Amino acid sequence: MNLREYEQAKFKLSELVQSAAALIHDQKNQALEDRVRDLLARLAEDRFNLTMVGRFSRGKSSLLNAILGTDRLPTGIVPLTSVITAVSYGSTEKVTVKYRERRLDSEIALEELPRYITEQGNPGNSLGVVIANIEFPAEILRRGFHFVDTPGLGSAIVENALTTQRFLPEVDALLLVTSFESPLSEDELTCFDSVSRAGLPVFVVINKHDLVTATDRTEVLEFVRSHLKARNDQPPPEIFSVSARDGLLAKRFMDVDLLRSSGLPPLEDRLVRFLIDRKQGVFLSRMRARIEDFFRDLPPLDGVATLRQRANHFLDERPAMQDGSDAGSMSEPPAPAFSRNQLRPCQICTEIDDAIWNFLARYQYELSIDLESQVDFSRRSGFCCHHTWEYQKLASPYGTCAGFPPLLERIAASLRTVGADASDPRRGIENLLPTRAKCVACASRDSAEADAVRQLAERLRKDPASELDNLSALCLPHLSALSEAIDDPEIGRALASHLASTFERIAEDMRRFTLKRSAARRQLETTEEQTAAERALMLVTGRPGVNSVVGRNPEL
Repeated sequence: MNLREYEQAKFKLSELVQSAAALIHDQKNQALEDRVRDLLARLAEDRFNLTMVGRFSRGKSSLLNAILGTDRLPTGIVPLTSVITAVSYGSTEKVTVKYRERRLDSEIALEELPRYITEQGNPGNSLGVVIANIEFPAEILRRGFHFVDTPGLGSAIVENALTTQRFLPEVDALLLVTSFESPLSEDELTCFDSVSRAGLPVFVVINKHDLVTATDRTEVLEFVRSHLKARNDQPPPEIFSVSARDGLLAKRFMDVDLLRSSGLPPLEDRLVRFLIDRKQGVFLSRMRARIEDFFRDLPPLDGVATLRQRANHFLDERPAMQDGSDAGSMSEPPAPAFSRNQLRPCQICTEIDDAIWNFLARYQYELSIDLESQVDFSRRSGFCCHHTWEYQKLASPYGTCAGFPPLLERIAASLRTVGADASDPRRGIENLLPTRAKCVACASRDSAEADAVRQLAERLRKDPASELDNLSALCLPHLSALSEAIDDPEIGRALASHLASTFERIAEDMRRFTLKRSAARRQLETTEEQTAAERALMLVTGRPGVNSVVGRNPEL
């Protein structure tokens, strides 16, 4: 099981619960309704809390930047002893500062953060800051990681009892960050002892291995391993040698060799595997037991027996697991990185939309002043139905009254001819209908589409890898048109695979939205989830008003 499969399992559990909720909706059974809300809330709130501890200057923030693949989080600052920084997923970059007592939260720019969490910017914590919540669009966060970056040892995690009580019960794992310059200070050893006694899993990271030789690196690793083993009856924790600086540089410049030498991939892989083992072995197993109990307690209503069969079938396919029982399942190759360009609306639709707007803006003026344009417009039976109302958005009543009379007069004359003809009038009336084949705006739209598809196809043939990286979320109609224009099976397959990840992504956002709304957890929704419905429709059919006039039959 990988991260995506784990999340799909959660979605399936939520679907079962929501189906049951629909069956008991009219029963007025408050106890069952409360259990539904509790089950959905647990599924919606599930996340993996990873708390980072270490003395100042160990490079905790640099390591977090490297894991997230960004240099946006401030580093090298001396933080206050009582302020926590939490980093979770958000569609856009956002920082919310929470205060003691009843003061309202404030939203600030990320660049302003040091003014709230450092002794220099906020001496003695005179602002009463408790926590700074950072939302950031990094994929590892979207999959459930929630990082808690502490201000330093001896305060927020170990000695500050209130903060310890607040965070330790919610922590899934602890990342103890030291460095090769002076590994394992007394504070760090004290912290290790404390969290070990609390039964928390600990991963030890020795940062800045780019500053020492390979020989020194080996000696330090052995020193740390033996020193920690001597202080604990348990097996020694896993220890990782990394260079956060090199890891971030490697991700920014896509340097595979530098990334490998940074030591970052083994740490990230282990954290992901731990998340899956931990959540699959504990969270999913507990949710399975709760849902099984819930289904056993459902009253004998119509549809309950079928729903129980569905639930039993799914739950039987996923037996309860203990921690680490699925450790070998992470051997599959990782999925390609998702580019945020894939969240942009279809770029071909955008070009067509711009072209139509520019055409109508010019044409509505010509129609109001140019007799030749009015005659041609009349001969064409006007715009098609769709573009008539697109024109109306731009044109003034004066412009319409100036440009449309020849059209109405021609239609009137034709109708009088039909009325005076003894033959069947249906054909004569049908010939007056506005169609896309006669619409001048449709002709402009088709020309813009052909140009946009042709130009993108040329760029893809010239440099497929680079163009795919920059490709937006193409709608299905334009994916089809582009594949036909390229006429290269290999590029066509690459396009299909690329767009498949976009469809999966939006489907996940829709499922998250449904789960959080059903669980009454709107505060957990991201902008991507809130806009997933509209983005899904545009992905299937294209931007509104762009592809609605497209048909195989040019007369339609």
